[in-house]
Amino acid sequence: MARHSSTPAAQRTPSSVAGKTQRAGGWLLGLFALPFAAVGVGMLLLSVLPTLYDWARMQWWQPVPAALVAARLETSRSSKSSSYTVKASYRYQVAGREYQGDRVAISGGGDNVGDFQEALGARLEQALRDGAPVQVWVSPSDPSEAVIDRSLRPGLLALKMVFVVVFGGVGVGLLVHVLRPTRAPQGGAGNSGQPLTADMPGRVERIPGGVAMYFPAGRWWGLKLALAVMGAVFLTVGALVPWEQESSGEVAPWLFRLLFGGVGGLVLLGSFYALANSLRVQLDHNGLRTERRLLGLMLRWHQVPPHDIARLRVVESYTVESNSKRDVYYRITAELRGGRQLTIAQDLKGRAQADKLLASIGGWTGYATR
Repeated sequence: MARHSSTPAAQRTPSSVAGKTQRAGGWLLGLFALPFAAVGVGMLLLSVLPTLYDWARMQWWQPVPAALVAARLETSRSSKSSSYTVKASYRYQVAGREYQGDRVAISGGGDNVGDFQEALGARLEQALRDGAPVQVWVSPSDPSEAVIDRSLRPGLLALKMVFVVVFGGVGVGLLVHVLRPTRAPQGGAGNSGQPLTADMPGRVERIPGGVAMYFPAGRWWGLKLALAVMGAVFLTVGALVPWEQESSGEVAPWLFRLLFGGVGGLVLLGSFYALANSLRVQLDHNGLRTERRLLGLMLRWHQVPPHDIARLRVVESYTVESNSKRDVYYRITAELRGGRQLTIAQDLKGRAQADKLLASIGGWTGYATR
């Protein structure tokens, strides 16, 4: 009778199913990270670096008097703020040859960061009315290149760097993590790590005298990505609120920027950490060792001898409420004799799952759980 070499569906291990689910989650995480990386890298390559390059080379340009042909301050208003743009054209002469330019500042386009645009626009409009010349800066190597104001504008540059560091850092970091090959958790030979329940966000492996556990990055990625989106929205709203004080008597816009931007930045960074960190634990008769990594890089580790471990216990970690549904997540900690607590399992959904894992760890290692 012929034998079939394929494994029946009923014999597929939970670890293989969990592996496929983790890979799918990794690719979805990568797709989410792409827009963040694109915003950060695009802002760096298309705006920040060209601005710094132009500013550096303009320091060698020569001052030349110019006659204004046109100058105006354009205002673009919205329900929340106003954006200002200075437009101007001017004529100047270099070595007896006449040129015409229209570049006003290093960065083109409008913004509402500080009062740079308004002050420059008022100055140029006044000079145009008075028929007074203005000073422009002209490139010695190419006299057709000129600019009226060559200021770097640190405030505008800092705002752009927020997008580079926060959005680019989160996006590129997540992409590096997704594309980085993962290591299997260490443990005894012949024992494959398997989750104790179908929806546990980690792997548990019994080893001689104890247990080895691994909680990979990307645990409950859907929940944490939702938090990241919320943080990004708050950060963007905070960045778009103007710094100037409005005359309507409402709360100062800078306070809105501080509240929205600060809260959004903290939520975004917190969700990034929650997504990108992993925890590896080994607990046996030799004691406890934990390794916390961020994007695969060692963040911190602890080595505890067995006589310093007082007991293991379940601790409530955080609560998520949505659509009138309330989910409580728990962690398991090792309480040390000196009162310190070290997390050995995390992101456990529901008390039943946490208690089940605690009982198994206590039974395998012999450490007190009460």
